[in-house]
Amino acid sequence: MYKVLVFAGTTEGYEICRFLADHKIETKGFVATEYGSKSLTENEFLTVQTGRLDAADMEEVFLQEKPEMVLDATHPYAAEVTVNIRTACENTQTAYYRVLREAGEHENRAVYVDSVKAAADYLNQTQGNVLLTTGSKELAGFTGMKDYQNRLYARVLSLPNVMKACAELGFEGKHLIGMQGPFSRELNAAMLRQYDCRYLVTKDTGKAGGFQDKIDAALECDAVPVIIGRPLKEEGMS
Repeated sequence: MYKVLVFAGTTEGYEICRFLADHKIETKGFVATEYGSKSLTENEFLTVQTGRLDAADMEEVFLQEKPEMVLDATHPYAAEVTVNIRTACENTQTAYYRVLREAGEHENRAVYVDSVKAAADYLNQTQGNVLLTTGSKELAGFTGMKDYQNRLYARVLSLPNVMKACAELGFEGKHLIGMQGPFSRELNAAMLRQYDCRYLVTKDTGKAGGFQDKIDAALECDAVPVIIGRPLKEEGMS
């Protein structure tokens, strides 16, 4: 039986898994994709399980493993996953702890919106190129914008299936940038200048997600940061 189950998928989640294993605590780390599993190496004290689980799957795992605690170190925008983990813990009377990435420092010159749709609606009333740094899963929400194929530049993970999905949405050529982050302020600024972007769209991913470097780069380049707020108002450990 594992003492700790860690739902990872973030830099912090991977670090926690390694820390526990280094201290000889039997740990099982859960990651949603093969890409995430490459960030962890199994050893005597760490086992990695790849694949998405729904709430029922989680309950079954918790009842079988009977861990001393479950650590939810998932991404702050993975709202559905967090709800499922918390619900499964409550239903199985398993100790639940949220490891929550601290929000970034915001700037007065930024535009704040509640959702991808709200960001797209706002940008539809503006002019100028846009650097999208919200990930491939959110791109469909921007395809309703006027002239989106010419205005938008999407930065996504350089995985074959991701690039194919983005191309099917109409993001191709120089408008599709495949890179692995997080990115420095200097690189963000270089991209904004290269594509003459007047707006940068981001989620509030916190320091570990490179949020502040994106905001600083946008302000340096006189581009307006458009910040999509976190879906859940949570409290947790840093």
